[in-house]
Amino acid sequence: MSLDLEIDFSARIAELQKQLTLKRQEEKEMDEKIAAILRKNADMPRSLNLAVARIKSRLTLTESDSSQLGSSLQLTSVLAENVSGKVRDLDVAKTRVVECLQRVDDLLDLRLCTEGVQAALLNEDYEQAAQHIHRFLALDNAVFQMGEQWEKESKASGHTMKHSYEVLRQAEKDLKTLVEQKFDEAVKDGDVASMERFFKIFPLLNQHEVGLERFGRYLCTKIADFADTNYQSMVAGGGDAKRNNVLYADTLTLLFEGIARIVEIHQPLVELYYGQDKMLILIKHLQGECDVQAEKIVNIFVKNRQYEGKAKLIDTYARQATKYANLEKLDALELDVLLSEVTLMHTRAELYMRFLRRRVAGENAKERDGSAHQAQHHPAAVTAQIADAKADRQKRLDQLLNESKLGRRMQELLGQYIMMEQYFMSESVKKAVAMDVREGNSLTSSMLDDIFFIVRKCVRRSLSSSSIDCVCAMLNNGVAMLETDFFVALNQGIKSGYPATGALAEAYQTAAAAYQVIQHGGKMSAESGPTEKQREEFLTALNNLRAACECIKTLKESLSSDFAKHLTQQNEVQKAKLEHALGQLDELSVRFESAAKHGVEALVTAAVKTRLRAAVEPFLDVTHTPNESEFADLEANDPFMDGFVAALDKLIASFEHLLVQANYQDLLAVVCSETARQLEKVVGKAVFNRLGGLQLDKELRQLTGYLTSVGGWTVREKCARLTQITSLLNVETVDEAADFYQQSAVTWRLTPSEVRKFLALRVDLAADDIRNLKL
Repeated sequence: MSLDLEIDFSARIAELQKQLTLKRQEEKEMDEKIAAILRKNADMPRSLNLAVARIKSRLTLTESDSSQLGSSLQLTSVLAENVSGKVRDLDVAKTRVVECLQRVDDLLDLRLCTEGVQAALLNEDYEQAAQHIHRFLALDNAVFQMGEQWEKESKASGHTMKHSYEVLRQAEKDLKTLVEQKFDEAVKDGDVASMERFFKIFPLLNQHEVGLERFGRYLCTKIADFADTNYQSMVAGGGDAKRNNVLYADTLTLLFEGIARIVEIHQPLVELYYGQDKMLILIKHLQGECDVQAEKIVNIFVKNRQYEGKAKLIDTYARQATKYANLEKLDALELDVLLSEVTLMHTRAELYMRFLRRRVAGENAKERDGSAHQAQHHPAAVTAQIADAKADRQKRLDQLLNESKLGRRMQELLGQYIMMEQYFMSESVKKAVAMDVREGNSLTSSMLDDIFFIVRKCVRRSLSSSSIDCVCAMLNNGVAMLETDFFVALNQGIKSGYPATGALAEAYQTAAAAYQVIQHGGKMSAESGPTEKQREEFLTALNNLRAACECIKTLKESLSSDFAKHLTQQNEVQKAKLEHALGQLDELSVRFESAAKHGVEALVTAAVKTRLRAAVEPFLDVTHTPNESEFADLEANDPFMDGFVAALDKLIASFEHLLVQANYQDLLAVVCSETARQLEKVVGKAVFNRLGGLQLDKELRQLTGYLTSVGGWTVREKCARLTQITSLLNVETVDEAADFYQQSAVTWRLTPSEVRKFLALRVDLAADDIRNLKL
């Protein structure tokens, strides 16, 4: 069999021909456009050639100008080199001329000094003579190395350089001896004006240290005189009986004030004639006498106040407290007075040292004005030089004060003070705990205010010493005491526990109380016996713990304010020490707050949990599989929830006036959590139908409404599991429960197994569907 195939391409060919015609038309139009563009731009090559010609011409001209400029610069460079060479030669010549003129002036000054010093000495014009000697000492050595030609010419007139040199050297020697003698005579005669006169001459003779040493010895005798007068008055008992408790501190203060006055009076004189850097030399002499006089005062203080003996006794007691427990302890009041005087002595010494630092650093108006004036004209160099000089003076003064007997003695007293202050704090706290009492309707006891008053007093007293290390040590001791002794005393009542409640427990406690009454005779009151005492101790301790948190925060704020006010001169290291010490109070507050929360939980366990369990048990007595008629009756008169809320309200209200506000709020939170947990338990023991789920939802809304009214909106979070359980018990079908669980935006608190468990409480849902539920 044959197969004939007929294919018709006519339509396809016609289409291709049509497209070809269109393309040819487009090609023709494109060629016409290109031709038009070329005709339009026919003159462009000619214009471009003309522009290139013009640029070439200009480049040729520029090349020629550049060549001429290079030649001119070369000539200028040669000329400048020649001129600079001549300028250098002229500068050298000028320098030599200036040096020559200076030498001539020096030679003239040498002759004038030679003639003038002799006349001044004859006229006893020692200031003028010193000026001539000062000019002579300031001359360059090159003056005495001039050529022989000048020497030969000078011999003709009888004035040789050697002769002038010998005359001036002898005059210098004689004037030094004479000034020293005159100054000593003025000191002996008590002639202050003459002393100052000759004191001003020493620096002109380059005898700065000699003058300062002799003047310092004179001032030291003045210090010794008034210090001895004050010492004798102190030994005699002082003039004011009201200040006997700070007698030695007052005497030390008078010594420091006297030295400060001397420094303040004579500092302008020293800085004007000797220079500011020389003031430190005079202070070094004065500090030596200050050490002697201060040590005398401290030694008699230690002896008469029995300071070291008491420190040794406290140290022995601290090391072996058990062994010496029965020994008579130091009187706290007497020790309080002693510690106050020690810190006052250290404060006065610190103020004295700060005064010296300010004086040596040049913190006065005159120097500030002078430094500012110089800095305006030479800001960089002068400012750096002033800063370096100031730092060097401060460093040397700090070394002097730290190595002085006064500094070492104060550190010794302060070291013993810290130990004694710790003992005072510890003993005062123990006494406050022993005398603890709760007054009237107060929710806290007396030791709370007493102990924090003691801690703040001790830390503030250490603050008056102006020693950062001392303040940090006492603050650390205070925190340690609050963390140990105070916390143990408060926690003792918590550890004893809150008396258990319930019929059996109350019956046992009543029987025990009755037995005690029969044993000792008498009548038994309704609130007698150890139970009520234990209950009161627990609640007081719990309130004390919570109130202590606020006291700690108040203490930190108060101390921070005190530190900012009194410790103004701190470096970064000292600031870090104080911040770390204060930070311990935050950690302590957290610990007390945590202990209070645990106490509230223990209170709920002992006093609320049993009653709460008994209050929710009637839930099982009410049917949760009601028919329509029973459901209507339950809506009209709920036999469980009304009574449960009333019982819960009565239970919570019984603690409202027994707890501080923060503890009461914690109690509400814990009770709400426990209520939800207990109710969840009984719900798990019941069975429900659809109407029973609706009834549970109504009861839960009533309960959460009440809890929210007493505990705030945060209570709803405590009932989250119970709310989700109620939602599951209100579904129509198992599939609805699955959709609700998977599509809900709420974070589920129930696991899939728990969801199946609570769905199984619905008697009207198929058990197989629940088992096969995929979550």
